[in-house]
Amino acid sequence: MAANTTPEPYYSQGLRARFQVDGIRAEQAAASAGEAFADISYEIDEEKYLARAAARVKAGNLPTEVPAGWPKELTGPLVWDSNSFPDESEYVYTLTDADKAELLAALAAFKTHDLDSSKVTKATFPLPTLGKHLDTMCADIYTGRGFGIVRGLNPSDYPLEDLTAIYLGISSYIAQVRGKQDQRGSMLIHVLKRGSDDDFDDAYGADKPFHTDTVTDTLALFTQSLAPQGGESILASAWTVYNHLAATRPDLLHTLAAPDWPFDTYGRTPASYKRALMYLNSDKQLITSFSRRLLVGHDPFQPRSLDIPGLTEAQAEALDAVHFAACRFEIKTRMERGDLRFINNMALLHRREAFQNVPGEDGAKGRHLVRIWLHNDEGMCWNLPGPLRLAWARVFEDDGAERHEHWDIAPLRTESGGISFVGGSCD
Repeated sequence: MAANTTPEPYYSQGLRARFQVDGIRAEQAAASAGEAFADISYEIDEEKYLARAAARVKAGNLPTEVPAGWPKELTGPLVWDSNSFPDESEYVYTLTDADKAELLAALAAFKTHDLDSSKVTKATFPLPTLGKHLDTMCADIYTGRGFGIVRGLNPSDYPLEDLTAIYLGISSYIAQVRGKQDQRGSMLIHVLKRGSDDDFDDAYGADKPFHTDTVTDTLALFTQSLAPQGGESILASAWTVYNHLAATRPDLLHTLAAPDWPFDTYGRTPASYKRALMYLNSDKQLITSFSRRLLVGHDPFQPRSLDIPGLTEAQAEALDAVHFAACRFEIKTRMERGDLRFINNMALLHRREAFQNVPGEDGAKGRHLVRIWLHNDEGMCWNLPGPLRLAWARVFEDDGAERHEHWDIAPLRTESGGISFVGGSCD
């Protein structure tokens, strides 16, 4: 009997009906016919970007104002640059001995419920004193600067199951709903060097380009272990990038806000979907949401699908312009083993620098982060435009009938010992 070659659906049956996805897909497919596509890849090519920008400016006929109804300048605590935080204590909360004792007490209370670590909540993981500091950090993430770091956990002090419950317990005070980060339904992604976990001698790639994760309102990253060289986390405010583009190249904001960017679903059906990268919601908050990998592929790890639309010249320039503008205003946040960092993924861009892995202290082997996608359903998440409501629903509201939850507290490995699942966006 012939094997079933029908591509698996990207959206569950319930979401297709709820958001009328099939009708949207047909409309978008017709709109993409006949487009010319730009030569752009995952790696940043500044020379190619500058040449493209010069050619488009020379050709002229570009909008000279921001999109109608959009502000000429954004203001507020999310507008910051590389000089805004001279002291990391502004965004780092370091656990005290009393906090650590409270975490152990919360862990003991949680264990009385006889639940696995994935079931931790604020109710089952009580932090009466530390929780007040985490509430302040939550407000900073959603209504303040957009990021915060909890520091002071030592991963070697706890069995892995307990450690997982502790960092999930802390994160539940920022947001309690956790999302599925891939088609498989993985709830925890282990961000590691691709390839064999015994290969720790060569440098890993170049610096990653700026992006957001797709999709979540808060990105949480637990630092299980560090590379001895490189791998720092770098942040930039998309609101500051917006102001820069509004003042220098407002035409690119029109491109970023247009709902015609083709996102690759990598062999699923529909083969691609289209939406904007920037939105202004009803509360006049700028939301930025894109993965460069889903737009251009990532050779050789995940080449872009051949049968879907590519980027236009305007889109290619705009995508690179966001990266280079972010580089002008970025901050490099220092990382320590055991850090738990929270990032407003609607308002901030992030990247990481290249790193080199060698066996580290306490048996830790190189850079290893655990990623969690969080949604605050208690009034903190920003008002989402329609296309993003569909994206959020796929991650946070899928009923599990077609994508079951998988909680891998350690990386999955092949029979030969190599890492078989190391992360990526929600694909």
